Amino acid sequence: TWGTVCDYGWGTNDAVVVCKQFGYYGPPTPYSGGYFGQGTGIILFSDLNCNGIESSLFSCLFSSSIGHTTCTHSRDAGVSCLQQDGCTTGDVRLVGTGSTISQGRVEVCYNNTWGTVCNDSWDINEAIVVCKQLGYYGKSVTLSQSYFWGRSWDNSAE
Repeated sequence: TWGTVCDYGWGTNDAVVVCKQFGYYGPPTPYSGGYFGQGTGIILFSDLNCNGIESSLFSCLFSSSIGHTTCTHSRDAGVSCLQQDGCTTGDVRLVGTGSTISQGRVEVCYNNTWGTVCNDSWDINEAIVVCKQLGYYGKSVTLSQSYFWGRSWDNSAE
């Protein structure tokens, strides 16, 4: 069943989670008050409290049982997700075939261009740094040998 989200407590961290679910990592803009029109049917969430690192809205904290709220559709939440065309040197992301929000080929931005990281000497220590930079603080697993396929920077280029 599809349902809407109430804008009680709706903010940037909640919008980040929605945008990540769609594969967008640029800065989102949260909207409230049924900005994009009022929905119909069930209102699934009210008073969401996401940290911005969750993989789904269902992983966020919320105050009422799913589908049980006094909110009305005039308070439906919305979001505008930006697909970041460029990037900032030092940004990291996880991409590739079979990737998810929390696993994938590591890419690093340098001079507005995304590139991969060679797996020579890559181990759990580097994986922990990348995970922390992405907002994950649990255990990390490192895979090498081009587990997620993609292009790589030429070390001699520049």
